[in-house]
Amino acid sequence: MHELSICESMLEIVEKTMEQHPDATLQRIFLDIGRGSTVESVLLSEAFEVITTGGPYEGVELVINDIPIAGRCRSCKREFTYEEFALGCPSCGSTDIEIHSGLELDIKHLEIDEG
Repeated sequence: MHELSICESMLEIVEKTMEQHPDATLQRIFLDIGRGSTVESVLLSEAFEVITTGGPYEGVELVINDIPIAGRCRSCKREFTYEEFALGCPSCGSTDIEIHSGLELDIKHLEIDEG
């Protein structure tokens, strides 16, 4: 389960950010996770709960925005969206496609209480 190591890396980044706000309390972490990123949102949430229990980030809310896979077919020029990763254009079947979104894994922002 690579979601556990992703959580560890994410919390290292969060920790560095929180060091810049020593009197602040972290409330929420907002993530964008593309459906084609190979990261399972449910497993990431579960790993987050496990890794934060008993630590300084226990009770912090993880807010996940699932991003569908979207792209454009170079052959028929149509835009498309997939709920799950698939090869080829859903309109013409061409594999000459470009993906615009749905592969990301980004910390969008943190919500903190400056106290």
